[in-house]
Amino acid sequence: MASYTVRIELKEQTEKAHIELMFAMLENGFSRSVVCRRGFTYALPTDEFVYVGSEKITDLMSRVCTLLSSFSEAPVVLITGAGERCWSGLRVIDLE
Repeated sequence: MASYTVRIELKEQTEKAHIELMFAMLENGFSRSVVCRRGFTYALPTDEFVYVGSEKITDLMSRVCTLLSSFSEAPVVLITGAGERCWSGLRVIDLE
């Protein structure tokens, strides 16, 4: 399975739209956290998501853009393949 990092920006985003976007992404299989080798879970920066699945990156882009079309006329989306991740300054979260 492939792992992708998805970065989203909505133009003129309201707080309500931001919350609705977060729930829509989570309901569609995206995550707001990453897990390190030692098992710690870290929260991602605002409007960043992780997706793990068998979709090709172009199919995933189409799906994300379709999902976002109800939130913004011209969303900005960046999807990168994430064979390896490294981070600094992310907040550790407890999912229990």
